[in-house]
Amino acid sequence: MRKQVIGKITTIVVVMAVIALVIAKLYDIGTHRPSLVYRQLSPSTIQWINAFNQFDAENIISGASFGPFDWDNKQDIGQKTSAGKWGKEEDANTVVYYRKDRDAQGQIRARRVADCVANIILELPAYLGTYHYPTDLNGRKLAIYLPENDDEYNTLLHKLSDDGITGSSRYGCSVIAIGPLGCQNKGIILHPSGFRDTNAEGDPEYIHVLRRELAYYTYMAGLDYNRDTRRFAWFVNGITEHFARDGKAMPDFKPEQVDMLSRECHLNAEFPAKSQMHQWGGTSFIEFYDTHYGRLALADLISATYTMPVDSALAAQADLEQLHAQWIQSLTPNTDSICEN
Repeated sequence: MRKQVIGKITTIVVVMAVIALVIAKLYDIGTHRPSLVYRQLSPSTIQWINAFNQFDAENIISGASFGPFDWDNKQDIGQKTSAGKWGKEEDANTVVYYRKDRDAQGQIRARRVADCVANIILELPAYLGTYHYPTDLNGRKLAIYLPENDDEYNTLLHKLSDDGITGSSRYGCSVIAIGPLGCQNKGIILHPSGFRDTNAEGDPEYIHVLRRELAYYTYMAGLDYNRDTRRFAWFVNGITEHFARDGKAMPDFKPEQVDMLSRECHLNAEFPAKSQMHQWGGTSFIEFYDTHYGRLALADLISATYTMPVDSALAAQADLEQLHAQWIQSLTPNTDSICEN
């Protein structure tokens, strides 16, 4: 009898140990798959998200205090609206919704967009790391919307952001939701003005938006929200705009702009949010870093900022004051600059 009791106790202990190991393993997997699970947003993270939105209307972060996210496409606006309004082109990565009842070119555009996204996705890992749609997100595919006009563009933006935001981006933007279960791109909305003809090579505007928004989501999904997630808008905008420009150099800055960057923009603080210099200044710094240190070093820097503050990652590579001085010195004043005040 005593042996039977001991045997039962031993069995229970072994089972509990196995359960504990399984839970530990699941937690470990979760902490290394930042787009999915095991996140609690701290007050400082929420404060950072709210402040970040003030810098850029092209990328909107909405809060998601309560989960879970709908990790599928059943709740997409293009699926829920009245029959006959939205058509869709779907592949392994995306669902592109277009107005099939209004625009004869809608399906052609949707197909071009899907093909363009497929090509961009191939470039993302070497620059920004893992792209999580759709394999890591229970089959959810990235939703992309092609509205017919300004009113529909703003209506979609309002519905996706859930807080009445209207857009100021000329060619398109995306809405990112961040919450305890991770980061989700609720949708990319491409403004109709980004499409000018039936030849994809003749429409650099929508391609630029897609590159920027895919890079933006990929970076946000890579952040470890259990750590210090304060990221400077100039850095995030810089890396996403640099990727969006696809190797095209920025125009030169005017002398007064260089002077402002020298005096007011520091690598261990947020750039001033005036005259879009937080975006253009950040982009010029990332371009300088890419040119000076190389693409592999830039990819390593981006990867480091997923788990540590930007200035700490930069300081691990060089003295911040010296790095700032080298960047400013690299800027060539030009009175014909197209960077506007």
